[in-house]
Amino acid sequence: MRFTIIFLLGLIFSFIPNASNSQNTTTSQSYYNLVVNHFTKRLANGKDKYGTETTPFWMASLNTATGEYPEDDTRPDDRPQRLYQGRPVEAPKGSSMYWDMPQVAMAYYLAEKTGNTTFSTSADAYIQAFFDNCVANNGRFLWGNHYYYDAFQDATLEFGSDGIAEKVDFSTETGGLHEMRPIVPSWQALWDIDPEVTEAAIRSAIEGHLTDPSTGEFNRHASNNRGHAFLEAGGVLVHAAAWLYNKTQDATLLDNAKKMASYSFSNQGPETGLLENSPNQNRWDKIYSTTEVGLWARGIIEAANYVDETTRQEWINMADEAMTAWLEYGFDPEQCEYYGILRVANGEPVFEEDFAADFGSKTTYSPDNYTSFWEPLFPRHDYPMPFAESCLKLYELTGKDYYKSACYRWMAAVQKGLPAWDGKGGYADLYGRVIHFLLGGAETFSDEQFRILAQDVADEAVERLYAQGMFRTHTGEDRYDVADMFGFLAASLIWLETGEEPDMMGLFY
Repeated sequence: MRFTIIFLLGLIFSFIPNASNSQNTTTSQSYYNLVVNHFTKRLANGKDKYGTETTPFWMASLNTATGEYPEDDTRPDDRPQRLYQGRPVEAPKGSSMYWDMPQVAMAYYLAEKTGNTTFSTSADAYIQAFFDNCVANNGRFLWGNHYYYDAFQDATLEFGSDGIAEKVDFSTETGGLHEMRPIVPSWQALWDIDPEVTEAAIRSAIEGHLTDPSTGEFNRHASNNRGHAFLEAGGVLVHAAAWLYNKTQDATLLDNAKKMASYSFSNQGPETGLLENSPNQNRWDKIYSTTEVGLWARGIIEAANYVDETTRQEWINMADEAMTAWLEYGFDPEQCEYYGILRVANGEPVFEEDFAADFGSKTTYSPDNYTSFWEPLFPRHDYPMPFAESCLKLYELTGKDYYKSACYRWMAAVQKGLPAWDGKGGYADLYGRVIHFLLGGAETFSDEQFRILAQDVADEAVERLYAQGMFRTHTGEDRYDVADMFGFLAASLIWLETGEEPDMMGLFY
Protein backbone atom coordinates (compact mmCIF):
# COMPACT_ATOMS: atom_id res chain seq x y z
CA MET A 1 0.00 0.00 0.00
CA ARG A 2 0.94 3.68 -0.33
CA PHE A 3 1.68 4.23 3.34
CA THR A 4 3.64 2.43 5.99
CA ILE A 5 1.50 2.01 9.05
CA ILE A 6 3.29 3.31 12.10
CA PHE A 7 1.79 2.80 15.51
CA LEU A 8 3.01 5.73 17.59
CA LEU A 9 2.64 5.48 21.32
CA GLY A 10 4.08 8.90 22.19
CA LEU A 11 1.96 12.02 22.52
CA ILE A 12 1.69 13.90 19.26
CA PHE A 13 2.39 17.34 20.72
CA SER A 14 4.06 18.55 17.53
CA PHE A 15 0.68 18.40 15.78
CA ILE A 16 -1.05 20.66 18.30
CA PRO A 17 -1.14 24.41 17.68
CA ASN A 18 0.14 26.59 20.51
CA ALA A 19 -2.66 27.71 22.77
CA SER A 20 -1.62 31.34 22.36
CA ASN A 21 -2.55 31.12 18.67
CA SER A 22 -6.16 30.36 19.48
CA GLN A 23 -8.88 32.78 18.44
CA ASN A 24 -11.23 34.14 21.11
CA THR A 25 -11.06 32.52 24.53
CA THR A 26 -14.16 34.29 25.83
CA THR A 27 -17.55 35.02 24.39
CA SER A 28 -19.74 38.08 24.88
CA GLN A 29 -22.84 35.91 24.59
CA SER A 30 -24.27 33.62 27.24
CA TYR A 31 -24.60 30.22 25.62
CA TYR A 32 -26.98 29.20 28.38
CA ASN A 33 -29.33 32.09 27.61
CA LEU A 34 -29.20 31.37 23.89
CA VAL A 35 -30.20 27.77 24.53
CA VAL A 36 -33.07 28.89 26.78
CA ASN A 37 -34.18 31.35 24.08
CA HIS A 38 -34.15 28.57 21.54
CA PHE A 39 -36.28 26.17 23.58
CA THR A 40 -38.68 28.94 24.58
CA LYS A 41 -39.38 29.86 20.97
CA ARG A 42 -39.30 26.29 19.76
CA LEU A 43 -41.92 25.12 22.27
CA ALA A 44 -44.10 28.23 21.94
CA ASN A 45 -44.58 27.95 18.19
CA GLY A 46 -43.25 24.61 17.02
CA LYS A 47 -45.87 22.07 18.06
CA ASP A 48 -48.44 20.28 15.92
CA LYS A 49 -51.33 22.56 14.97
CA TYR A 50 -51.82 21.09 11.54
CA GLY A 51 -54.27 18.63 10.05
CA THR A 52 -57.59 18.17 11.83
CA GLU A 53 -56.09 17.39 15.25
CA THR A 54 -53.93 19.60 17.46
CA THR A 55 -51.43 17.47 19.38
CA PRO A 56 -48.40 17.93 21.67
CA PHE A 57 -46.02 16.48 19.04
CA TRP A 58 -42.95 18.64 18.43
CA MET A 59 -42.57 19.41 14.74
CA ALA A 60 -39.40 18.02 13.20
CA SER A 61 -38.65 21.09 11.06
CA LEU A 62 -39.11 24.77 11.82
CA ASN A 63 -38.55 28.11 10.14
CA THR A 64 -36.28 29.96 12.58
CA ALA A 65 -37.97 33.30 11.78
CA THR A 66 -41.38 32.10 12.96
CA GLY A 67 -40.56 29.00 14.98
CA GLU A 68 -43.29 27.24 13.02
CA TYR A 69 -43.26 24.59 10.33
CA PRO A 70 -41.99 26.24 7.10
CA GLU A 71 -44.70 27.35 4.69
CA ASP A 72 -42.29 26.38 1.93
CA ASP A 73 -40.48 23.24 3.05
CA THR A 74 -38.43 22.72 -0.10
CA ARG A 75 -34.66 22.51 0.29
CA PRO A 76 -31.91 24.58 -1.32
CA ASP A 77 -30.24 22.69 -4.15
CA ASP A 78 -26.85 22.81 -2.43
CA ARG A 79 -28.16 21.52 0.89
CA PRO A 80 -27.64 17.74 1.06
CA GLN A 81 -30.22 15.51 2.70
CA ARG A 82 -29.04 14.58 6.14
CA LEU A 83 -30.38 11.07 6.58
CA TYR A 84 -30.13 8.70 3.66
CA GLN A 85 -31.00 9.87 0.16
CA GLY A 86 -34.53 9.57 -1.12
CA ARG A 87 -36.01 8.52 2.23
CA PRO A 88 -38.09 10.77 4.52
CA VAL A 89 -36.14 9.94 7.67
CA GLU A 90 -36.19 13.65 8.57
CA ALA A 91 -39.98 13.38 9.15
CA PRO A 92 -41.24 15.97 6.63
CA LYS A 93 -44.46 17.63 7.83
CA GLY A 94 -44.18 15.53 10.94
CA SER A 95 -42.49 14.60 14.17
CA SER A 96 -39.77 12.10 15.11
CA MET A 97 -39.37 11.13 18.76
CA TYR A 98 -36.24 9.07 18.12
CA TRP A 99 -34.28 12.02 16.72
CA ASP A 100 -35.85 14.32 19.32
CA MET A 101 -34.45 12.34 22.26
CA PRO A 102 -31.49 14.73 22.88
CA GLN A 103 -33.86 17.71 22.78
CA VAL A 104 -36.33 16.04 25.16
CA ALA A 105 -33.54 15.35 27.66
CA MET A 106 -32.43 18.98 27.45
CA ALA A 107 -36.00 20.20 28.02
CA TYR A 108 -36.08 18.34 31.34
CA TYR A 109 -32.66 19.73 32.27
CA LEU A 110 -33.74 23.30 31.51
CA ALA A 111 -36.96 22.88 33.48
CA GLU A 112 -34.91 21.88 36.52
CA LYS A 113 -32.39 24.69 36.15
CA THR A 114 -34.75 27.53 35.23
CA GLY A 115 -37.78 26.51 37.23
CA ASN A 116 -39.85 26.94 34.07
CA THR A 117 -42.09 23.89 34.03
CA THR A 118 -43.23 24.68 30.48
CA PHE A 119 -40.17 22.80 29.28
CA SER A 120 -40.90 19.62 31.25
CA THR A 121 -44.68 19.62 30.77
CA SER A 122 -44.18 20.00 27.02
CA ALA A 123 -41.80 17.02 27.04
CA ASP A 124 -44.21 14.97 29.17
CA ALA A 125 -47.10 15.64 26.80
CA TYR A 126 -44.95 14.91 23.75
CA ILE A 127 -43.90 11.51 25.10
CA GLN A 128 -47.48 10.65 26.02
CA ALA A 129 -48.67 11.62 22.52
CA PHE A 130 -45.98 9.37 21.10
CA PHE A 131 -47.15 6.48 23.30
CA ASP A 132 -50.74 7.08 22.23
CA ASN A 133 -50.04 7.19 18.50
CA CYS A 134 -46.81 5.36 17.67
CA VAL A 135 -46.83 1.97 19.40
CA ALA A 136 -47.69 -1.25 17.57
CA ASN A 137 -50.00 -3.81 19.13
CA ASN A 138 -46.97 -5.94 20.06
CA GLY A 139 -45.64 -3.03 22.12
CA ARG A 140 -42.91 -2.05 19.66
CA PHE A 141 -42.22 1.65 19.17
CA LEU A 142 -42.84 2.88 15.63
CA TRP A 143 -39.90 5.24 15.43
CA GLY A 144 -36.31 5.38 14.24
CA ASN A 145 -35.25 5.16 10.63
CA HIS A 146 -38.53 3.95 9.08
CA TYR A 147 -41.43 5.51 11.01
CA TYR A 148 -42.65 8.95 12.02
CA TYR A 149 -45.83 10.84 12.87
CA ASP A 150 -47.26 13.02 10.09
CA ALA A 151 -48.92 16.07 11.68
CA PHE A 152 -50.75 17.08 8.51
CA GLN A 153 -52.30 13.64 8.00
CA ASP A 154 -52.72 12.96 11.75
CA ALA A 155 -51.23 9.53 11.16
CA THR A 156 -48.15 7.41 11.80
CA LEU A 157 -46.27 6.64 8.59
CA GLU A 158 -43.95 3.82 7.56
CA PHE A 159 -41.48 3.76 4.68
CA GLY A 160 -38.92 1.35 3.27
CA SER A 161 -35.80 1.69 1.18
CA ASP A 162 -37.84 3.02 -1.76
CA GLY A 163 -38.80 6.04 0.36
CA ILE A 164 -42.54 5.71 -0.24
CA ALA A 165 -44.36 6.58 2.99
CA GLU A 166 -47.70 4.99 3.78
CA LYS A 167 -50.05 5.16 6.74
CA VAL A 168 -49.52 2.43 9.31
CA ASP A 169 -52.27 -0.16 9.53
CA PHE A 170 -52.29 -0.87 13.25
CA SER A 171 -54.33 -4.03 12.78
CA THR A 172 -51.38 -5.69 11.03
CA GLU A 173 -48.30 -3.58 11.85
CA THR A 174 -45.58 -5.41 13.81
CA GLY A 175 -42.78 -2.87 13.59
CA GLY A 176 -40.64 -5.14 11.45
CA LEU A 177 -38.69 -2.14 10.14
CA HIS A 178 -37.91 -0.95 13.66
CA GLU A 179 -34.34 0.32 13.61
CA MET A 180 -32.36 2.26 16.22
CA ARG A 181 -29.04 3.67 15.10
CA PRO A 182 -26.83 5.47 15.81
CA ILE A 183 -28.07 7.13 19.02
CA VAL A 184 -29.13 5.43 22.23
CA PRO A 185 -32.54 6.75 23.35
CA SER A 186 -33.17 8.21 26.77
CA TRP A 187 -34.98 5.19 28.12
CA GLN A 188 -35.22 6.93 31.47
CA ALA A 189 -37.24 9.85 30.07
CA LEU A 190 -39.68 7.39 28.52
CA TRP A 191 -39.76 5.20 31.64
CA ASP A 192 -40.65 8.18 33.82
CA ILE A 193 -43.85 8.68 31.82
CA ASP A 194 -44.85 5.01 31.55
CA PRO A 195 -42.54 2.20 32.69
CA GLU A 196 -44.83 -0.56 31.41
CA VAL A 197 -44.96 0.82 27.89
CA THR A 198 -41.20 1.40 27.87
CA GLU A 199 -40.39 -2.08 29.15
CA ALA A 200 -42.72 -3.68 26.62
CA ALA A 201 -41.12 -1.70 23.79
CA ILE A 202 -37.58 -2.77 24.71
CA ARG A 203 -38.57 -6.41 25.11
CA SER A 204 -40.43 -6.39 21.80
CA ALA A 205 -37.50 -4.74 20.04
CA ILE A 206 -34.99 -7.29 21.34
CA GLU A 207 -37.33 -10.12 20.38
CA GLY A 208 -37.53 -8.83 16.81
CA HIS A 209 -33.88 -7.87 16.38
CA LEU A 210 -32.31 -10.97 17.95
CA THR A 211 -32.49 -13.45 15.08
CA ASP A 212 -30.46 -16.24 16.69
CA PRO A 213 -30.68 -16.34 20.50
CA SER A 214 -28.13 -19.13 20.64
CA THR A 215 -25.33 -17.08 19.05
CA GLY A 216 -26.46 -13.51 19.66
CA GLU A 217 -26.77 -12.77 15.94
CA PHE A 218 -29.05 -9.79 15.40
CA ASN A 219 -30.49 -7.73 12.57
CA ARG A 220 -30.58 -3.95 12.40
CA HIS A 221 -34.31 -4.38 11.62
CA ALA A 222 -36.71 -6.08 14.03
CA SER A 223 -37.98 -8.39 11.31
CA ASN A 224 -37.11 -11.70 13.02
CA ASN A 225 -35.10 -12.50 9.87
CA ARG A 226 -31.37 -12.36 9.19
CA GLY A 227 -30.08 -9.01 8.00
CA HIS A 228 -27.22 -6.60 8.48
CA ALA A 229 -25.75 -6.89 11.97
CA PHE A 230 -24.18 -3.45 11.95
CA LEU A 231 -21.90 -2.72 14.89
CA GLU A 232 -23.73 0.54 15.53
CA ALA A 233 -27.08 -1.27 15.88
CA GLY A 234 -25.51 -3.90 18.12
CA GLY A 235 -24.19 -1.33 20.56
CA VAL A 236 -27.65 0.24 20.90
CA LEU A 237 -29.34 -3.14 21.42
CA VAL A 238 -26.82 -4.31 24.03
CA HIS A 239 -27.27 -1.04 25.88
CA ALA A 240 -31.09 -1.33 25.80
CA ALA A 241 -31.05 -4.89 27.15
CA ALA A 242 -28.55 -4.01 29.87
CA TRP A 243 -30.49 -0.90 30.88
CA LEU A 244 -33.73 -2.86 31.25
CA TYR A 245 -31.90 -5.66 33.09
CA ASN A 246 -30.80 -3.08 35.63
CA LYS A 247 -34.45 -2.08 36.12
CA THR A 248 -35.95 -5.57 36.27
CA GLN A 249 -33.11 -7.95 37.18
CA ASP A 250 -34.46 -10.30 34.51
CA ALA A 251 -31.50 -12.59 33.79
CA THR A 252 -32.69 -13.34 30.24
CA LEU A 253 -32.09 -9.70 29.32
CA LEU A 254 -28.53 -9.87 30.58
CA ASP A 255 -27.98 -13.15 28.76
CA ASN A 256 -29.20 -11.66 25.48
CA ALA A 257 -27.04 -8.58 25.98
CA LYS A 258 -23.97 -10.73 26.61
CA LYS A 259 -24.60 -12.81 23.49
CA MET A 260 -25.15 -9.79 21.22
CA ALA A 261 -21.98 -8.14 22.50
CA SER A 262 -19.98 -11.36 22.03
CA TYR A 263 -21.40 -11.88 18.54
CA SER A 264 -20.03 -8.56 17.28
CA PHE A 265 -16.75 -8.99 19.13
CA SER A 266 -16.17 -12.51 17.85
CA ASN A 267 -16.31 -11.45 14.20
CA GLN A 268 -12.80 -10.02 13.96
CA GLY A 269 -9.81 -10.48 11.74
CA PRO A 270 -7.65 -13.32 13.11
CA GLU A 271 -4.44 -11.47 12.23
CA THR A 272 -5.54 -7.92 13.07
CA GLY A 273 -8.30 -8.10 15.67
CA LEU A 274 -10.31 -5.58 13.62
CA LEU A 275 -14.07 -5.98 13.97
CA GLU A 276 -16.16 -6.48 10.86
CA ASN A 277 -18.75 -3.72 10.46
CA SER A 278 -21.44 -6.17 9.33
CA PRO A 279 -20.30 -9.79 9.66
CA ASN A 280 -23.27 -11.75 8.36
CA GLN A 281 -23.78 -10.32 4.84
CA ASN A 282 -21.40 -10.64 1.90
CA ARG A 283 -20.91 -6.93 1.34
CA TRP A 284 -18.19 -4.32 1.67
CA ASP A 285 -18.79 -3.88 5.39
CA LYS A 286 -17.94 -7.52 6.07
CA ILE A 287 -14.33 -7.25 4.88
CA TYR A 288 -13.86 -3.62 5.96
CA SER A 289 -13.71 -1.94 9.35
CA THR A 290 -14.40 1.74 10.12
CA THR A 291 -14.56 4.09 13.10
CA GLU A 292 -17.99 2.55 13.73
CA VAL A 293 -16.09 0.28 16.13
CA GLY A 294 -15.73 3.35 18.36
CA LEU A 295 -19.48 3.85 18.43
CA TRP A 296 -19.96 0.18 19.30
CA ALA A 297 -17.32 0.41 22.03
CA ARG A 298 -19.01 3.51 23.43
CA GLY A 299 -22.30 1.64 23.72
CA ILE A 300 -20.65 -1.38 25.33
CA ILE A 301 -18.79 0.77 27.86
CA GLU A 302 -21.96 2.61 28.88
CA ALA A 303 -23.95 -0.63 29.01
CA ALA A 304 -21.34 -1.95 31.44
CA ASN A 305 -22.67 0.50 34.03
CA TYR A 306 -25.88 -1.54 34.32
CA VAL A 307 -24.51 -5.04 34.90
CA ASP A 308 -22.59 -7.08 37.47
CA GLU A 309 -18.90 -6.45 37.99
CA THR A 310 -17.74 -9.59 36.15
CA THR A 311 -19.76 -8.75 33.03
CA ARG A 312 -18.75 -5.12 33.32
CA GLN A 313 -15.07 -6.00 33.16
CA GLU A 314 -15.63 -8.45 30.31
CA TRP A 315 -17.32 -5.75 28.24
CA ILE A 316 -14.67 -3.15 29.03
CA ASN A 317 -12.02 -5.67 27.96
CA MET A 318 -13.90 -6.28 24.70
CA ALA A 319 -14.08 -2.57 23.97
CA ASP A 320 -10.42 -2.16 24.90
CA GLU A 321 -9.26 -4.96 22.62
CA ALA A 322 -11.37 -3.81 19.67
CA MET A 323 -10.25 -0.19 20.00
CA THR A 324 -6.60 -1.16 20.48
CA ALA A 325 -6.68 -3.07 17.19
CA TRP A 326 -8.15 -0.13 15.28
CA LEU A 327 -5.67 2.34 16.76
CA GLU A 328 -2.79 0.09 15.74
CA TYR A 329 -3.65 0.43 12.06
CA GLY A 330 -5.93 3.43 11.76
CA PHE A 331 -3.68 6.51 11.96
CA ASP A 332 -1.78 8.04 9.04
CA PRO A 333 1.26 9.80 10.55
CA GLU A 334 2.11 11.55 7.27
CA GLN A 335 -1.32 13.20 6.98
CA CYS A 336 -1.90 13.38 10.76
CA GLU A 337 -5.39 11.97 10.19
CA TYR A 338 -7.32 8.79 10.86
CA TYR A 339 -8.22 6.58 7.92
CA GLY A 340 -11.83 6.13 6.90
CA ILE A 341 -11.68 2.39 6.15
CA LEU A 342 -9.34 -0.45 7.09
CA ARG A 343 -9.16 -3.91 5.56
CA VAL A 344 -10.03 -6.45 8.26
CA ALA A 345 -7.65 -9.11 6.93
CA ASN A 346 -4.42 -7.09 7.11
CA GLY A 347 -5.18 -3.65 8.55
CA GLU A 348 -4.29 -1.77 5.36
CA PRO A 349 -6.19 1.46 4.62
CA VAL A 350 -8.80 1.22 1.89
CA PHE A 351 -8.94 4.17 -0.48
CA GLU A 352 -11.56 4.94 -3.08
CA GLU A 353 -9.66 3.16 -5.84
CA ASP A 354 -9.22 0.08 -3.63
CA PHE A 355 -12.94 0.04 -2.86
CA ALA A 356 -13.73 0.29 -6.57
CA ALA A 357 -11.31 -2.55 -7.36
CA ASP A 358 -13.00 -4.77 -4.78
CA PHE A 359 -16.62 -3.95 -5.58
CA GLY A 360 -16.76 -2.13 -8.91
CA SER A 361 -17.61 1.26 -7.42
CA LYS A 362 -17.68 3.00 -4.07
CA THR A 363 -21.03 3.29 -2.31
CA THR A 364 -22.32 6.66 -1.10
CA TYR A 365 -22.84 5.15 2.34
CA SER A 366 -19.21 4.50 3.20
CA PRO A 367 -16.47 6.73 4.62
CA ASP A 368 -14.05 8.79 2.59
CA ASN A 369 -10.34 8.00 2.48
CA TYR A 370 -10.04 9.71 5.85
CA THR A 371 -12.60 10.01 8.61
CA SER A 372 -14.68 13.19 8.45
CA PHE A 373 -15.89 15.26 11.41
CA TRP A 374 -18.24 17.37 9.35
CA GLU A 375 -19.75 15.18 6.63
CA PRO A 376 -23.53 15.55 7.08
CA LEU A 377 -24.82 12.39 5.38
CA PHE A 378 -25.92 9.47 7.54
CA PRO A 379 -25.33 6.58 7.45
CA ARG A 380 -21.73 6.46 6.25
CA HIS A 381 -20.46 4.15 9.00
CA ASP A 382 -18.02 6.87 10.04
CA TYR A 383 -18.15 8.02 13.67
CA PRO A 384 -14.96 9.90 14.56
CA MET A 385 -16.27 11.67 17.66
CA PRO A 386 -17.84 8.61 19.32
CA PHE A 387 -14.54 6.87 18.56
CA ALA A 388 -12.66 9.74 20.22
CA GLU A 389 -15.03 9.63 23.20
CA SER A 390 -14.29 5.91 23.55
CA CYS A 391 -10.57 6.74 23.62
CA LEU A 392 -11.22 9.14 26.49
CA LYS A 393 -13.31 6.62 28.41
CA LEU A 394 -10.82 3.82 27.91
CA TYR A 395 -7.95 6.01 29.07
CA GLU A 396 -9.93 6.69 32.26
CA LEU A 397 -10.68 2.99 32.68
CA THR A 398 -7.30 1.49 31.72
CA GLY A 399 -4.72 4.27 32.01
CA LYS A 400 -3.10 3.10 28.76
CA ASP A 401 -0.93 5.79 27.23
CA TYR A 402 -1.89 5.10 23.65
CA TYR A 403 -5.44 6.23 24.36
CA LYS A 404 -4.03 9.53 25.55
CA SER A 405 -1.95 9.73 22.38
CA ALA A 406 -5.07 9.05 20.34
CA CYS A 407 -6.97 11.85 22.05
CA TYR A 408 -4.24 14.35 21.25
CA ARG A 409 -4.30 13.17 17.66
CA TRP A 410 -8.05 13.73 17.54
CA MET A 411 -7.57 17.23 18.93
CA ALA A 412 -5.01 17.96 16.23
CA ALA A 413 -7.34 16.61 13.55
CA VAL A 414 -10.16 18.86 14.79
CA GLN A 415 -7.90 21.89 14.59
CA LYS A 416 -6.81 20.93 11.10
CA GLY A 417 -10.44 20.58 10.00
CA LEU A 418 -11.57 24.07 11.00
CA PRO A 419 -13.53 25.99 9.91
CA ALA A 420 -16.12 23.24 9.73
CA TRP A 421 -16.92 21.45 6.49
CA ASP A 422 -14.34 23.36 4.45
CA GLY A 423 -15.78 26.66 5.62
CA LYS A 424 -19.40 25.85 4.77
CA GLY A 425 -20.32 25.45 8.43
CA GLY A 426 -21.15 22.38 10.45
CA TYR A 427 -24.36 20.80 11.67
CA ALA A 428 -25.56 21.25 15.24
CA ASP A 429 -24.90 17.75 16.53
CA LEU A 430 -21.47 17.61 14.90
CA TYR A 431 -20.42 20.87 16.53
CA GLY A 432 -21.81 19.57 19.82
CA ARG A 433 -19.91 16.29 19.60
CA VAL A 434 -16.61 18.01 18.88
CA ILE A 435 -17.05 20.48 21.74
CA HIS A 436 -18.04 17.71 24.15
CA PHE A 437 -14.98 15.61 23.32
CA LEU A 438 -12.66 18.60 23.72
CA LEU A 439 -14.15 19.51 27.09
CA GLY A 440 -13.74 15.89 28.17
CA GLY A 441 -10.10 16.05 27.08
CA ALA A 442 -9.54 19.23 29.05
CA GLU A 443 -10.99 17.62 32.15
CA THR A 444 -9.27 14.23 31.74
CA PHE A 445 -5.80 15.56 30.92
CA SER A 446 -5.97 18.91 32.76
CA ASP A 447 -4.86 20.56 29.52
CA GLU A 448 -6.28 23.95 28.57
CA GLN A 449 -5.43 23.40 24.90
CA PHE A 450 -8.53 21.24 24.67
CA ARG A 451 -10.74 23.84 26.33
CA ILE A 452 -9.42 26.71 24.23
CA LEU A 453 -10.12 24.78 21.05
CA ALA A 454 -13.59 23.89 22.37
CA GLN A 455 -14.20 27.63 22.84
CA ASP A 456 -13.16 28.30 19.24
CA VAL A 457 -15.52 25.62 17.94
CA ALA A 458 -18.35 26.92 20.11
CA ASP A 459 -17.85 30.48 18.90
CA GLU A 460 -17.95 29.27 15.31
CA ALA A 461 -21.09 27.24 15.97
CA VAL A 462 -22.96 30.15 17.55
CA GLU A 463 -21.82 32.59 14.87
CA ARG A 464 -22.95 30.28 12.07
CA LEU A 465 -26.14 28.89 13.60
CA TYR A 466 -27.80 31.32 16.04
CA ALA A 467 -30.27 33.69 14.38
CA GLN A 468 -33.73 35.14 14.90
CA GLY A 469 -33.97 34.06 18.53
CA MET A 470 -33.19 30.39 18.02
CA PHE A 471 -30.66 28.08 16.44
CA ARG A 472 -30.82 27.00 12.86
CA THR A 473 -29.23 23.57 12.93
CA HIS A 474 -27.18 23.86 9.75
CA THR A 475 -26.03 26.60 7.45
CA GLY A 476 -27.55 27.44 4.09
CA GLU A 477 -31.13 28.11 5.24
CA ASP A 478 -32.97 29.50 8.25
CA ARG A 479 -34.20 26.12 9.34
CA TYR A 480 -34.19 23.89 12.39
CA ASP A 481 -34.27 20.14 11.75
CA VAL A 482 -34.75 17.43 14.38
CA ALA A 483 -32.33 15.20 12.46
CA ASP A 484 -29.53 17.62 13.37
CA MET A 485 -30.05 16.76 17.07
CA PHE A 486 -29.58 20.24 18.51
CA GLY A 487 -29.69 18.86 22.05
CA PHE A 488 -26.11 17.64 21.71
CA LEU A 489 -24.92 21.15 20.87
CA ALA A 490 -27.08 22.72 23.58
CA ALA A 491 -25.62 20.49 26.30
CA SER A 492 -22.05 21.07 25.15
CA LEU A 493 -22.46 24.86 25.05
CA ILE A 494 -23.89 24.86 28.58
CA TRP A 495 -21.06 22.66 29.86
CA LEU A 496 -18.50 25.00 28.31
CA GLU A 497 -20.04 28.09 29.88
CA THR A 498 -21.08 26.82 33.30
CA GLY A 499 -18.58 24.06 33.96
CA GLU A 500 -21.49 21.70 34.72
CA GLU A 501 -22.22 18.94 32.22
CA PRO A 502 -26.02 18.67 31.79
CA ASP A 503 -27.72 15.43 32.74
CA MET A 504 -28.84 13.87 29.44
CA MET A 505 -30.89 11.15 31.15
CA GLY A 506 -28.84 8.26 29.82
CA LEU A 507 -27.97 9.70 26.43
CA PHE A 508 -24.28 9.92 25.65
CA TYR A 509 -22.07 11.28 22.90
